[in-house]
Amino acid sequence: MCRMVALAARGDFDARVWLRALAEAASNDPLLQKLSSRDASHNDGWGLAALTGNRLLHYRSAAPIWEDAALETLASLLAAPVVLIAHARKASRGTPRGVGAAHPFPLDTGDGGVLFVAQNGGVAVEELAGMVKAKPLLDSVDSFVYSVALAERLEGASLGEALAELHRGLEERGAVRGMANTFALLVKREGGEWKAELGVVRHVVRRELEEYGEVFLLDAPGLFAAASSTVALRLRLEMRPLGENSVVTLDPGDWRVTRVPL
Repeated sequence: MCRMVALAARGDFDARVWLRALAEAASNDPLLQKLSSRDASHNDGWGLAALTGNRLLHYRSAAPIWEDAALETLASLLAAPVVLIAHARKASRGTPRGVGAAHPFPLDTGDGGVLFVAQNGGVAVEELAGMVKAKPLLDSVDSFVYSVALAERLEGASLGEALAELHRGLEERGAVRGMANTFALLVKREGGEWKAELGVVRHVVRRELEEYGEVFLLDAPGLFAAASSTVALRLRLEMRPLGENSVVTLDPGDWRVTRVPL
C-alpha cells in the first residue's frame, strides 16, 4: 500500500505543493485506516525520479518522507520544464525494507534510456517470474520484478503498449493482488535531446480497494498530474478520477495524452 504522484509541467509551478501533499497523505492516510488496523501511515521510505531542465534526478530514502530533511532541497531543484514521479511506501508484510526497496526502481532499457517505476499494490512474484527473460531472485520486492518485466516489453514498443501488454498478461494470470497501480517515467535520447514520457496505470481488481486505489488526473494547459486518492484529497484541486482500469500516457513534447482501457 503506497501513495504516488506523477507530474509534467511546462510553466511555473511549486514542487513543494505536490511533495508536501504526498508527505501529508503518507503521514496520515484516512483511506488506509478504513482498510486496515495497521498504522495508517506510509513510513517505509520514499523516492522520486525527475527530468528537470538538463538534470536527471533520482533519489531514494529509507526514511519516511515527512521526516526526510532532503525533501525541501529536492523540491527546490524541481523547476519547469519538469517530468517526475514520486512515491511513499508502506511495505507489505514479509517484504524487504530499506533504501534498496524504496521506489522508484531504475531500469536500463538497453537503448541508452532509463525507466523509473513506482507501484501501489502487489503482484504475485511466482507468476511474474514466468513472464520475464531475466531471472530476478524470487525474494526480490515484487514491484522490482514487475519493473524488469516492463523494461523487457519496451523493446520495440512504446511505454503505453508495454504497460498495456504487461497488465493484460497479469490479468490473464490472476497475478494482481488486489491492485497494481503503476506510475512510470521513461527517459530516452531523441534527436540529440533527452526526452521524458509518463505512464499511469489504474489496475484495481478488488471492489473494497476501489476508493483507496482510485487514481485522479489533472490535465490543464501546461500541467498534467496523476495522484493517488489521498494525495488528491490533500491537493484540493479539480482532479477527476480515472474510474476504470486503464493505461494513460503523456508525451510532454507535444502534450499528447493517450488513454487505453485494460
